[in-house]
Amino acid sequence: MRRSTILLVNQSILLNIPRISITSRQLQDVIVIGCGASGIAALRRLHDAGLKVIGLEAAPRIGGRICTTPFGENVVDIGAAWCHGETANVVFELSNPHELLGRPSPDENWYVLSGGSLAPNNLVQETVTALSNAVKESSKDNALSISQCIKKAAESNESLRNSPLYNSIIEWYERANHLGGQDDPRQGKSLRGLSENWPCTGEFMLNWKGRGYKTILDVLLNKYPDPSKEIPVEILLNKEVESIRWGSSQSELDSTNPLVHVKCTDGSLYSTKSTIVTVSVGVLKERHNQLFNPPLMPEKIKAINNLELCVLNKIYVEFTEPDLQCQHCGLSAQRAVDVLLMMERASEDEVKTGVENFLEIFKHNFDITSVKSIIRSQWASNPLIRGAYSYRSVTTEEEGGSALELSEPLYHAERFPVVCFGGEATSHHRHNSVHGAIEAGFREADRLVQCFGKMKC
Repeated sequence: MRRSTILLVNQSILLNIPRISITSRQLQDVIVIGCGASGIAALRRLHDAGLKVIGLEAAPRIGGRICTTPFGENVVDIGAAWCHGETANVVFELSNPHELLGRPSPDENWYVLSGGSLAPNNLVQETVTALSNAVKESSKDNALSISQCIKKAAESNESLRNSPLYNSIIEWYERANHLGGQDDPRQGKSLRGLSENWPCTGEFMLNWKGRGYKTILDVLLNKYPDPSKEIPVEILLNKEVESIRWGSSQSELDSTNPLVHVKCTDGSLYSTKSTIVTVSVGVLKERHNQLFNPPLMPEKIKAINNLELCVLNKIYVEFTEPDLQCQHCGLSAQRAVDVLLMMERASEDEVKTGVENFLEIFKHNFDITSVKSIIRSQWASNPLIRGAYSYRSVTTEEEGGSALELSEPLYHAERFPVVCFGGEATSHHRHNSVHGAIEAGFREADRLVQCFGKMKC
């Protein structure tokens, strides 16, 4: 079966924690805060090293931006959906031995104008190829955005400039590649970010054969292929962290010395020698002042503030009857942030009506039946996430900040890491991906395993 896709060319404090008595049962070696892909990876590596560890997850489920959910007679991925690449991709390396990944069917794309007519495929594809080549060949040693690059290329290329669909294709290209900056050009993806991010070669759209991306969590927890062999690591759900007190005045490092106290919004307290924080950079932007006591250092705050979080949404549509060779259709959108937030905050009925009106555009050329149901993502309005994935923006290049700086731990006595930072935004070269998130979780777990080894706890 051929996989069919329709692409629309756009219409022109610090908190005081009371001193508590610590017992060996209460004291953890490591607490992992946030149990998405990065947190689960860290838990697995720490458990395998024999450390005493627990995970605290604010949501009622694990996975973070991996969210596989039932829809119709199948499951869909509201967040991460595909394994992007094979070489040097830890998701592929973990999954391929179990034959969990499938290769996509051949693509067949149509480009549809806002009036419903089909745009000439050759013209669109030639223009898109020219724009992609311009980005590839451009110098990355500057603070320009990718959007600025493609617009300059188009202005200097007569054939592009004279294309009747010039403005529409450029706008579609910007949105299809999530270039950002619609509200503020300085928030657009930077060219330099392309050289910082290392893509994995091989098939870019590997699917999960109908199981969904949550399968990788089962692999990490050793639940797949045999659920009875799941690792006995404790993960506590609905545990939103309120504060992390890490500035201990104790000078000695020993097996009974708690260097970090973690308080949750339900009043529960946890003490640990170290912690790995894997929450999204969006959450850090909003709450770092309240979360960390003492406050973070200026360079860390700069990295948090200057890295951006892409606002990207999906809407899955179930039709009453199969059409376009499939019964379910996925719509992906990246528009001005206020428009996307409006969609996220609208009722499901309002979104369904909007989808039905939107699909009218395609009925000029395609036999589309009525909409049975929809399901949509709401990452930006989710207070535990606040966006889809991180990226380097023009502001990042102009004012500083990087994944490397974000990943730098907070140390006790300048030698033992008491607060480590994981998550996809801290991946030095594979941010914005699940494999980058898992790499970051492994990286911080390995850092602590090595340090605990030196302590001989």
